[in-house]
Amino acid sequence: MVDGFFLNFRDLPAVKVPVLFGEAVSSPDFILDTGFSGDIKVDSQTANDLGIDLNDAAITHIGNANGQRVPARLAHGFAELEGKKKPMNIIIADGPHLVGISFLSAFGYTAVVDCKNWECHLEGAR
Repeated sequence: MVDGFFLNFRDLPAVKVPVLFGEAVSSPDFILDTGFSGDIKVDSQTANDLGIDLNDAAITHIGNANGQRVPARLAHGFAELEGKKKPMNIIIADGPHLVGISFLSAFGYTAVVDCKNWECHLEGAR
């Protein structure tokens, strides 16, 4: 089980996820976003911290919350939880860090979010 939390400044469930690219590791807080179908999304500062050269990252387009297709960068890295390391598509775009449905599927997790008691966690890793 991976314990989560709610971000202090918002009513958003989140988890801390180590992201690996090359030899670099960054462990930012990621919002659990079941509306995001991708693996993980980071901002350009976190991509820079990981050593991702935005000029070398592929260009892709993602649908934002307003339904618009917007350009983004794409790199391939890894995420690691509970001793398991899984390959991830890292979307690089403005906005908050997100983990999506593909992330949960890759690890075999169920996201449990209890808004009444301000608790969340990931359970059932395979």
